Amino acid sequence: MQTVISDQSQRLQALDSSRSFIVQAPAGSGKTGLLTQRFLALLARADEPEEIIAITFTRKAAAEMRQRILEALHEAVAGLPTVDNFTQQTRQLARDVLVRDQVRSWQLLDNPARLRIQTIDSLCAWLVGQMPVISGK
Repeated sequence: MQTVISDQSQRLQALDSSRSFIVQAPAGSGKTGLLTQRFLALLARADEPEEIIAITFTRKAAAEMRQRILEALHEAVAGLPTVDNFTQQTRQLARDVLVRDQVRSWQLLDNPARLRIQTIDSLCAWLVGQMPVISGK
């Protein structure tokens, strides 16, 4: 008989925006879903969406993360029913972001480029572009 160990308490801790976390887990364990929830939790408390940056290794991973966040926001607007606790939690986080969006007039669904989800390479290129004199460009 195999014992299943729940990591739900650790996942909930990772949503605490006052703390930093490292997430290590094997493929298919739900890391992207957790990081999507973390991004939403941080976004719901930000003054501007550009304050939150998610960095990945590949463009594919960055695109998937952006898609999941936008999907969560669209589903929260549509008020679609949830099928499980994870989806319910994601939906509530997305609703919180939409409230913040409305209060701060972000218009994220009309301006998804305000979501800073990028690769390490693109972040480095952006940083260099912010310091043209130092970088010699």
